[in-house]
Amino acid sequence: MSFIKFFGYLMATGVVATSLLMAILGGKFQRIEAGAYAGERRPWWFKIIAATIIIIYLAAVYDFWHSPKTWASWVLVVIIPIGWAVKAAMVVFNSAGRQTVSSISGNQAWYKVALYRLPAAVLMGALAWFA
Repeated sequence: MSFIKFFGYLMATGVVATSLLMAILGGKFQRIEAGAYAGERRPWWFKIIAATIIIIYLAAVYDFWHSPKTWASWVLVVIIPIGWAVKAAMVVFNSAGRQTVSSISGNQAWYKVALYRLPAAVLMGALAWFA
């Protein structure tokens, strides 16, 4: 399996797993989200997950650079990461964005967030399949 496919499947699995956590924990998920995005320092587990994703992404970029490219690999390796960079700028590096994420509260709000994320998991899984 190529790193591009692995990266896509890993991202799809990550979205499903975090969506399940959101659905199961409901409003309690807010503490996890606040710790990861709104705190002064990022928790150790957040740093480990982020570093792992970056390393796998870099392996996917290397694989992308040295293999035939498909439309799906372009989306997984180029388009989606650009979108994530924009999201990161709006959420992680922007106090108003952090406040918006931090203000999500209540079980129903987190259930909705969990459900709204699931199409992204399906999309990434499909892209990985075609990559």
